[in-house]
Formats: sequence, structure tokens, C-alpha cells
Amino acid sequence: MRVGFEASALQGCKSGVGYYTENLLSSIMRTAPEHDYVLFTNREMNGSWRRLGNERLYDRRHFPVRALWMQAVLPGSLRDVRPDVCHFTNYLAPLSCDCPQIVTIYDMTVFITPRYHHFKKLVLDRTLIPRVARRADAIITVSNSARYDILRHLKVPREKVKVIAGGVSSHFRPVDDQAQLDAVRSKYGLHQPFILYVGTIEPRKNLTRLIQAFSDLKKSGLPHKLVIVGQQGWQVGPIFAEVERLGLAKDVLFTGYVPLEELPALYSLCESMAFPSLYEGFGLPVLEAMACGAAVVTSRSSSLIEVAGEAALLVNPLSVDEIADSLRRLHRDPDLRDELRQHGIARSSQFTWEAAARSTLDLYETIGARTQGITNYELQVTN
Repeated sequence: MRVGFEASALQGCKSGVGYYTENLLSSIMRTAPEHDYVLFTNREMNGSWRRLGNERLYDRRHFPVRALWMQAVLPGSLRDVRPDVCHFTNYLAPLSCDCPQIVTIYDMTVFITPRYHHFKKLVLDRTLIPRVARRADAIITVSNSARYDILRHLKVPREKVKVIAGGVSSHFRPVDDQAQLDAVRSKYGLHQPFILYVGTIEPRKNLTRLIQAFSDLKKSGLPHKLVIVGQQGWQVGPIFAEVERLGLAKDVLFTGYVPLEELPALYSLCESMAFPSLYEGFGLPVLEAMACGAAVVTSRSSSLIEVAGEAALLVNPLSVDEIADSLRRLHRDPDLRDELRQHGIARSSQFTWEAAARSTLDLYETIGARTQGITNYELQVTN
């Protein structure tokens, strides 16, 4: 097969979608190297993609607006290449294109929590996503919770939406190399016990309530810091303002973007990892933390229940008291931390990119065979 792959998510500093795209594509090409893989991007990759040797980049001209490139330029490129199937891993796909399409849609946040998105994104995504979903030959999503939301909001046939969970890279495992741990501790000034958060800094991640819960813990004498790892997203002002209002400027550390190779050490060093997000299609940081042996507190909502299972403490994300009580419980109970550590490592091992790659390849072959059958029939009629 010739497989097209829209790879713009691989550019720059990667977050959830970027890591999903990179890990899935790498695993797919390792699993089925016999296929011809063509990557489409609107910009130069600039070293962000480590070539595996059996893929080629197409259309590397600089075109700064991805949404415009996708609708105005990419259809012509796809007509030139004529892939048997093309996979779009970041919600959107061309509306005017004959190429068979598979689209990954992670969640329905623009429909369920519109107040957490800026106006331009709402207008663009709420206009295009339903049209893309109807046009797609298949939709991949990453949890049963997300599938339910997609069916409810997009009204597409049930059989079109396939759940293929993401995985945890083998890079994420407990770090016991003391030199590596000391280097990360020194770089970020982590000389006290700390609670860790990893993810984009934005309102949907519920950081204001996490900071309020941390403030309650500090008032009861907790010596810890709260370490918030991630890039700044939209509407970060109130989050920083809450830190100042509560007098926590010296106790809450914002590291900014942290390179992938340093994350396992941070997960391994923290006393607990808090991820009380209001809504997630999957929640990859929860699995990464578990894989590294961190005790996790996360939300009793959306996909996080099915991802964490019984290997984390689940809280009502709207309750500051519940968040604080669970973190306090982990601080006071090392046996519970150790129990969650063991359960978390076992739980995270059930999510592999190899399994995701095999399921995705099966879908490629199903869609490709269906399209190839139509093409062969048309050729017979023509001849």
C-alpha cells in the first residue's frame, strides 16, 4: 500500500498530538516496512522527525497557515501522490479530495467545553470537524468516552468510529540512575519534595483548583513545592494570578516546556503526580507517570477513569477539598504510594504503541482494500 500521513503535528515542540503522531507513525513503519509511506507537511521538519529510512517527505514548501494549506494546497498534492489511504492525526482533513481518509479525533472539547477555547478556534473547528467527520472513511479515537462524545455530537454512523487507544513509549520507565536524577533535580532546583503536573497550561486542565488545593496543603505544614511542567496555552493569566493571590510565588515552579528525555526523571522524583483535568480524550501524562512509578491523582471524569483504572486515586475535579485530601493521603501513606506504584506500572504496560500500530494498520488495509475494489471494478467497466 501507499500510505499518506499528514505530519504537521511533528513540527516544533511536541505536546500530546505531536507525541501521538510520532509514536504511532514510528510503530506503524516498524511493524509494516513493506508499505510506501509519504509524509505531508506545510513546513520544513527542521530535525523534529528522526527518519526511519522508508518514508519520504512531500511538499515541503513553507505555508504558514495550516488550515488554509490543508484545504487549498494539500488536495493537489494528494492527487499527485494518489495514496491508497491517508491518515490525518490532528482533527482536520481536506474537504475536497478523492483520497480515502482516516481521521483521528481525540475529543469533543470545542463542543463540550467551548468556554475553554478562543473564538477563532471555536469558529474554525466547530465548522470543519463535522464536515471532516462526514467525509472521512473512518474515524479513530482514543477512548470509549471520546467515542461516545463523537457519536453524540457529530451524528456519524457508529461503525465509522473505531477506538484505538494510544500507548506509552518505552522511554517512560522508573529512573534509578542517581546521576541522571541529580542532574534533573539540579537543573530545575528541586531540592524539596514536590507534587508534579505535566501538560499544557490552560483552563481546561483545572490548574486553578490544583493550586488552591496545594495552598490548603501548605497551610497544614506541607514542605513541598508544586512543579508545573508544560507550555503556556490559552488564558494563562488567571492561573498565574491565583499563584500570586495565594502567596505561593516561591512554592509553585513553572518550568515551561521540558524535553522528552527529562520527563521520566521528573516522574520518578515526584512524591505524587496530579492531573485533575476537567475533560480529556485520553490523558497521556497519566500513563506516562504510572509507567515511571509515580503515584497519580486524577479526575473521576471523561476518559481518565478508563485510562487510570484502579491504579490511581480518582477525585471530583470540581472539588478542591477532594484534590487536597487525596494528595495529603499520598503524602502521609508511603504504603499507598508503593501500592499505586506497582499497580500503575502494571496498568501502563497494557497500553503499547505496537498494539495501536497493528490495529491502525488493520484499518488502513480495510479502507484501502475497499477503495481498491471499487477502482478495479471501475477499470473493468471502462475496459
